[in-house]
Amino acid sequence: MTITRPKVLLCLNASVYETYVTPDGWARLESFCEPIGRERVEPYTEDEFIAALQGVVGLMKWGNLAPALTRRVLENAPDLRLVGVWDDRFGHGIDWEAVDPPRSPFSEGARKRVTFVDVSNIASHQPVAEWVLAMMLMCLRNVGEVFRHMLDGTETWGRAMNADFVNGELTEKKVGLIGCGHIGQRLIELLAPFRVDLKVYDPYVSEEVIARLGVCRAGLDEVVRHAEILVVQVPLTPKTRGMMGERELNLLRKGAILINCCRGPVVDTPALIRKLERREIIAGLDVFDAEPLPKDSPLRRLPNAILTPHIAWYAPHALRRYFDMMVEEFERFFRGEPLRYELTPRQVAIRAGEDVS
Repeated sequence: MTITRPKVLLCLNASVYETYVTPDGWARLESFCEPIGRERVEPYTEDEFIAALQGVVGLMKWGNLAPALTRRVLENAPDLRLVGVWDDRFGHGIDWEAVDPPRSPFSEGARKRVTFVDVSNIASHQPVAEWVLAMMLMCLRNVGEVFRHMLDGTETWGRAMNADFVNGELTEKKVGLIGCGHIGQRLIELLAPFRVDLKVYDPYVSEEVIARLGVCRAGLDEVVRHAEILVVQVPLTPKTRGMMGERELNLLRKGAILINCCRGPVVDTPALIRKLERREIIAGLDVFDAEPLPKDSPLRRLPNAILTPHIAWYAPHALRRYFDMMVEEFERFFRGEPLRYELTPRQVAIRAGEDVS
């Protein structure tokens, strides 16, 4: 007897197949569904996209091959049940505002019919959390300034030249964490052996998660004042843009360490530069307001700033995780098992900077 497998349309750029898809991942996908569309290299028009979705139960979308998931597209794809997207802007390319009810991309009946998943952040959470930890350790040893002196032969052996900054070992330091999503939670796990005194600010994370992590929740100002090392790890939204402004930066104790490996515009760059120029803090920065960082940026010449070019997420051997985790979600769905990374209207609302209960 022939068993019909559900059709899954792949709208993935060629670079995705080259970099993220392994033979094992592809074989797993084929084990429970019929993937179609791999040969497509030209972007679909909306009409072509609707035609391609006929009889399709699942859709994986990454890159520019597929047009936006508008109301017209979704209501003309009657068999579609599951959409997987890779996009840390949560919901980009989905017409969430098209019709009633609010935050739904289509009618109430269709909204209940189609499920969305996004694995972008969970797929990269481990390498980013590890790089945050590395930045913390490097800042404690003033590596930015020490390295500069090593290069020009003016180093002082056995000294890190950071007596005026938070320094030494990480163990039992006071740490503030702004943002307790996937990356923040993984960082908390990594910090466990160091027995740090941790306070967390995240207005969206549930009390259940806080209890499971065993951390102390506090307001933003309290977390900033508490921190010898402050880690900012939030998504960029209308509410988080500039959330670390001059007022907040001035709440930091003198000599504190600031780590930002999330998004540059979360921190007020001119205010940060002024703080660094006065040698009031050390900063570990993997992200910037403008990327690439302008060659004449004052940040490049400041010895108390450790800079890397947005590499926190980059772990080549782990890139397969982006595709593999999406395949796992699709497999769970078709088996009728609970999903782990469903994209909900609440998440989309948070990314839009809206108030959510």
